[in-house]
Amino acid sequence: MHDTTQNTVDVPSDPTRLADRDDIEEITDTFPHGDDDHCEADYAGRAIVGVTNDAGDLLLVVDDEAGRAVLPSPKVEYEGDWTATAREEIVEVAGFDVRITGVERVRHAEHVLQDDDEVFDETTHLVLAAEPVADEPELPDLEAEDWSLEWHDSYPSDLFEDGRPEAEDARLFVD
Repeated sequence: MHDTTQNTVDVPSDPTRLADRDDIEEITDTFPHGDDDHCEADYAGRAIVGVTNDAGDLLLVVDDEAGRAVLPSPKVEYEGDWTATAREEIVEVAGFDVRITGVERVRHAEHVLQDDDEVFDETTHLVLAAEPVADEPELPDLEAEDWSLEWHDSYPSDLFEDGRPEAEDARLFVD
């Protein structure tokens, strides 16, 4: 059983301060939208969580209809607790607790209108590493949902569009 008393990293309320560290990658990506009411409007950003189990398998959220996957990525409120939000999301969607073990990437997400290069909003995507608290957590049966949870022991190229931010985030955890 893993120690559940503490995460092994502290994340400040402004995670962009972490980008000054040499061991954390800092990047900027642009996200085009049809209008300024995008999915992260009114949020600080997203806590993107790479959960790997003891076997090194990566937890993915798979849109069954589209055949695409993402890492769990809850939206974080302004002044929100990034690690608490990440952990709560995993409990909610996967049914088990995790411990945050590292910060892998700070992404400055620049939001633009389609066909316009002017940034109208900027949020932060903080890519966190995590591990389950339980030794072998079971994934819930989500038969009634349009999505599923899956463990992957290698990069599932059929579930990602190469070069997209979600693909690059998954590659941080599996080859």
